[in-house]
Amino acid sequence: MATPRRLLAPLLLTVVALLGTAVPVAAREDPAVVTTDRGAIRGVVTDGGRAFLGVPFAAPPVGALRWRPPGPAAPWPGVRDATRAAGPCAQPARPLLGTSESTNEDCLYLNVHTPPGGGTGRPVLVWFHGGSFVSGSAAHYDPSRLARAGDMVVVTANYRLGAFGYLAHPGLGAEAPDTGSGNYGLMDQQAALRWVGDNAAAFGGDPGRVTVGGQSSGGLSVCDHLVSPLSRGLFARALVQSAPCQVAARPLARAESTGTGFATGAGCLGSAPAVVACLRAKSAADLLKVPVTGAAPWWPVSGTPVLPVPPGEAIAAGDYATVPVLTGNTLDEGTIGSVMVESSGVGLNAVTYPLVLTALFGTDGPRIAARYPASRYGGDHRLAFAAAFGDYLVACPARETAQWFAATTPGRVFGYEFADRNAPVLYASPPGFPLGAYHGSEIPYLFGYRGTGAEVHLDPAQTRLAEAMTAAWARFAGGADPAPGTWPPVTTGPYRPLSLAPDAIAPRTGFEAGHQCDFWATVPPPTSQGPTATDLILPPLRTGDRR
Repeated sequence: MATPRRLLAPLLLTVVALLGTAVPVAAREDPAVVTTDRGAIRGVVTDGGRAFLGVPFAAPPVGALRWRPPGPAAPWPGVRDATRAAGPCAQPARPLLGTSESTNEDCLYLNVHTPPGGGTGRPVLVWFHGGSFVSGSAAHYDPSRLARAGDMVVVTANYRLGAFGYLAHPGLGAEAPDTGSGNYGLMDQQAALRWVGDNAAAFGGDPGRVTVGGQSSGGLSVCDHLVSPLSRGLFARALVQSAPCQVAARPLARAESTGTGFATGAGCLGSAPAVVACLRAKSAADLLKVPVTGAAPWWPVSGTPVLPVPPGEAIAAGDYATVPVLTGNTLDEGTIGSVMVESSGVGLNAVTYPLVLTALFGTDGPRIAARYPASRYGGDHRLAFAAAFGDYLVACPARETAQWFAATTPGRVFGYEFADRNAPVLYASPPGFPLGAYHGSEIPYLFGYRGTGAEVHLDPAQTRLAEAMTAAWARFAGGADPAPGTWPPVTTGPYRPLSLAPDAIAPRTGFEAGHQCDFWATVPPPTSQGPTATDLILPPLRTGDRR
């Protein structure tokens, strides 16, 4: 018997309504399932929050897509597993950091951590790892404590590294005139930020309250995003940790010279298209073996559509995304420089100390040695070099950058100096060498860190410092001052960053004198124009390097 037409219409409407609500209802009932713009994912739910790991934010940059701007990730049917983080991008082993070689190029994945429970409109922090633009992984950082304590969504993302992320070559530039070559890793980060803008709300985040942050080369990346026209509108605040913006990029001509030499070392010769085709045909393992020379060979590239102006120049001129900035350094940034010198086989002593300074600074070397005598550091030439190196390369430039920001956005820039000289050691440093508050020492106070395999234990006073820092970083990301009443904003006058030490948090006086910034103003500053002390932060990578 046929169904009467007057009964058919309500029946169809009921079916349509059920079909339209089936997925959202299931997702609401299961907090482990979230629907992104590419498809649904299932993460991990614990009492401490939710984690969605290994989520693709761009197409795998493999084969013909190597050295091309990132494309969109393909959609997937059903519910994708998001319970395991993706592996790191292709990179060499770095024994000093405890990291292993990877030949993986299918690596453009991110991890999302949220607090427990529901809620909407939370601030979002997008974190880019450090590693000198040649190593590191999003999976090294566990932001679950930061997400929980700060009541915010935290995203960590991979990006292409080394030659895979920053190779500049005329042949590659000709393929992509809209972007140029050499900034693939930076464009990966921009793709991750766009993904966050499109999907933050699905995880309870507010796409209008995104903070971009990073430490070391991750912080240098943030400097680049502040300047890049392709990053405008993708974030509302910035965290720049131990990253002097003055050295955040290298000029195109030098980058292409490095790239041409790299291609020759790989055995790729001939016309520009032939060279590019030859390089794309090489395996990742083979490319990791190619020697490179020169300062910072795999830095981002200025003079391109992605990064038209060197970040230091643009920020000094006020030509950047004028958003609130939290920025700073550690007290003993340069001790890792001493470790790198000694790990290369050059012991720092009375004979070699002035020679190393002269090799780095030319005719200024002798007066730097006189300004930083080993006698001032207990007769330890390693500590003397560390003080000079850290003051020159990070501390004084970080102060200058903070004041540039403050000149353009007064009242919205906050400086810090991490000063716990008993921080847990993450590096494979020489026995008995006091690293102090070394480069990267603040990381375990904000994240659970598993990059080097080192066990991290904080004593009660350090735990209180970690809690204070987590609260301050979260307040800043949420749109407020990081510590009202106790953390004054940076001005263009005397620099008074907040000193962060266990049970001793207070504005620091005498920063300029302590780091001898007036003296360093008489020495040519660190730039990306040629070989500088950045050679020690990023020495040439070769197979079997001891670093």
